[in-house]
Amino acid sequence: MAISAIRSDVPPYQSPSLRGLAAQIGIPARNLIETVKEFNAAATGDPARFDASRCDGLAAAGTLMPPKSNWARALTKPPFLAYPLVGAVAYTFGGLATSEKAEVLGGQGPISGLYAAGETTGHFYGTAPNAVAVLRALVFGKIAGREAVDFLHRR
Repeated sequence: MAISAIRSDVPPYQSPSLRGLAAQIGIPARNLIETVKEFNAAATGDPARFDASRCDGLAAAGTLMPPKSNWARALTKPPFLAYPLVGAVAYTFGGLATSEKAEVLGGQGPISGLYAAGETTGHFYGTAPNAVAVLRALVFGKIAGREAVDFLHRR
């Protein structure tokens, strides 16, 4: 059984053609075809060197922005896949600085009416104690919500 680097409970869209895949995911076919063509032109390494278990140096560079440093192989064999993924901030080191009231701190102190909690906030610079992110998000989320409501009532 092949191990996939894509972690999703949702199966990918699949098509024997790029045009068909574009139709399934609701994007212009010419844009997808041109993007794949540009990527394939930049992926010039020997695909026999592909090794998903380490950085293999199969780069795609040239005019491709941003360049891909590893695991780049031309996309030429169907089926073509598109995974429905959502980007997320998993963890930050040194995010937004906040006060004890969850106010976002600017250069001159708290920014009026702006509150933050969770993974976009700071407090851990360089290292992080384990198992506290969810607790911090819970505590400061409650504080941020209460402070935001109080701020609106004061207006």
